Amino acid sequence: MFSLKSTATIPIPASSAEVALAPGKVSSRSQITWLRCVCLSVVVILVVGGITRLTGSGLSMVDWRPIAGILPPITDNQWNDVFMMYQASPEYQKVNLGMSLSDFKFIFFWEYLHRILGRIVGLLCLVPYLYFLIRGKLSSRMKVFGLTLIALVVGQGLMGWYMVKSGLVNNPEVSQYRLAAHLSLAFSVFGLAWWMMLSLGREETPARNQQARWVRPWVLGFLGLLCAQIAYGAFVSGMKAGYGYNTFPMMGDEWKPEGLFGLTPYWKNFFEDKFTVQFIHRWMGTVLTAGLLILGWRAFKSGVLNKIQIVRMKWVLALVGFQFGLGVSTILLIVEYQVSLPVIHQLVALFLFAALLGLVHSLSGNPVRESA
Repeated sequence: MFSLKSTATIPIPASSAEVALAPGKVSSRSQITWLRCVCLSVVVILVVGGITRLTGSGLSMVDWRPIAGILPPITDNQWNDVFMMYQASPEYQKVNLGMSLSDFKFIFFWEYLHRILGRIVGLLCLVPYLYFLIRGKLSSRMKVFGLTLIALVVGQGLMGWYMVKSGLVNNPEVSQYRLAAHLSLAFSVFGLAWWMMLSLGREETPARNQQARWVRPWVLGFLGLLCAQIAYGAFVSGMKAGYGYNTFPMMGDEWKPEGLFGLTPYWKNFFEDKFTVQFIHRWMGTVLTAGLLILGWRAFKSGVLNKIQIVRMKWVLALVGFQFGLGVSTILLIVEYQVSLPVIHQLVALFLFAALLGLVHSLSGNPVRESA
């Protein structure tokens, strides 16, 4: 005799953090296209922002005119006026004294392009949102997500100018704190748009893979560690800490050079001592890479991941390995490749961030319970 045991699963309503969008009247395809454009625009502005930073172009525009500043200088008189404004800045007087107008036009181009792209990102967030809102195509949760996205973009623009201002007084170097905040806000804009897009891409929230429930807290932890690592990367860039030691894995001839953690009060070492900042960035990246590789090995060995989770975990592992290699290459070759390697390193950090978010998303379905 055979007996059948019911294995029906009953979905439990997901929490507000797990269900991003309510199904119904949402025109998901057009909204996915919108969010893809937002994500792509952030990728572009991140690359241009990195080039702007690494070519020393970020302080070439000494004023901020959100509307009037859309048009660049065109006539010779306009260029001379803008150049004279720059010549009064600390950067010109202390770093670029004697710079020609043609050289100024080069650095001006990158900062101008960066600011124009910032306006484009803002319009890409605002205009489609208003269109969907007026036509009644947004769920209540999507309205909140959209408003949050717009607020982040506005905050990002304001933080960008606040960062530039820090380099226009006395010392022609922007604050590493403001640079880290500026970069973190850019990643936040991308992350929110990416999560919204992933949520729209599935018609309904699937049942959570209960066997893989132990993986999610670890992935969330490594995502948090990656965010800290990205912020520390901004500190490394802002302080030019990458030029401190160009050897790996040791710093010079030592694992821990003398002079680390020498500032007082002690907390300043983590943010204002360039050698300590590079030391932390190195080892945080090493821990992140090793931790994710071990997690992936354990998850694959246990066989708990479903097909989509397997694919996303493989992307995470490939990207973190590639990123670690880029980081080491940047340390060793920063003098020869002062722009290209750091920009690629920053870009791959964004891709890794997206991959980890995607993995978290695939692990965030509704919990289920079985009934006999």
